[in-house]
Amino acid sequence: MDLNRILVPISFAPSSKKAIRTAATLASAFDAKLYVMNVYKTPPRMFHSVGGILFPKDLEKERLDAIKKLDEFVRKEMRLLKVSVDVKEINVEDEDPVKAILRVAHKEEIDLMVLGHHEESKMERFLFGRNIDKLVDGAPCDVIVTRSHLFTKKAGAAKAA
Repeated sequence: MDLNRILVPISFAPSSKKAIRTAATLASAFDAKLYVMNVYKTPPRMFHSVGGILFPKDLEKERLDAIKKLDEFVRKEMRLLKVSVDVKEINVEDEDPVKAILRVAHKEEIDLMVLGHHEESKMERFLFGRNIDKLVDGAPCDVIVTRSHLFTKKAGAAKAA
């Protein structure tokens, strides 16, 4: 297996930590480049009230804050893992996350994508669908899915299952 480019999309959910740790460990083992990606939304511009207006300086600050947040997250995780990996950070603004991730995967000729996954509530699944399914189905490369369990079953539920 030839791994040269590994992509890990980061949402800053708890599952992101396990995903970046897995991706960085693999990148270190295979001497691969690690692409760490975040898709963020800038706040909507509202012009119907003075308190809701976002000025260009405010939008620029939001953009810089998103870039800084990803940079700090990556540096912290690399320091904790004690690995030296070539990292390229990619920040995408106001794009559909699935389309943006798949676009980057194609453009950068990614060999492996590492996705963090957590259990979602039935309401989340109903309202938003499962982005992870769309990413796995549309990926131009192999995909590893790491799991984080956010919901716990009630005592006795596991025994009945």
